[in-house]
Amino acid sequence: MTSKKHRMIVYGVAIQLLLIAIVCYAAFPIEKPPEPIRLMYQTNAGKVLFDHQTHATVKGYALDCMDCHHAHFGEEIEPVACGLCHATGQKVSEYPQACFDCHGDASEIESPDILKRSDAFHQQCIQCHEQYGAGPGAGAENCSKCHVL
Repeated sequence: MTSKKHRMIVYGVAIQLLLIAIVCYAAFPIEKPPEPIRLMYQTNAGKVLFDHQTHATVKGYALDCMDCHHAHFGEEIEPVACGLCHATGQKVSEYPQACFDCHGDASEIESPDILKRSDAFHQQCIQCHEQYGAGPGAGAENCSKCHVL
């Protein structure tokens, strides 16, 4: 059997550990990193590894979400996966319902054709890398800088 003195010591240590845990939780909040950290795209020209942290953090290019993702107007909406809208070069009548969450009807959409995902990536990525002179550049000779064959 334990003595009253031993129980008081155990309770005292438990309370001190609880207080330390509460102080640490308050002093060092856990920040969620930008999601996702890395994406691996399967393409006909080979896999492409996209490092989200390199593009979105201060240690990398420090781009804002809307520098790459489609701008949503009105309510703040989380960016959706590019492939949801940029699937296979659809017509307005084939747009996914997600497009109409922001665009009330087809008349509000500027172009009757939506770019394929690969065309949207090439246009966005190459243009940005050329503008800032960082990462892989444009041109067929530079495919292997992104595409792992």
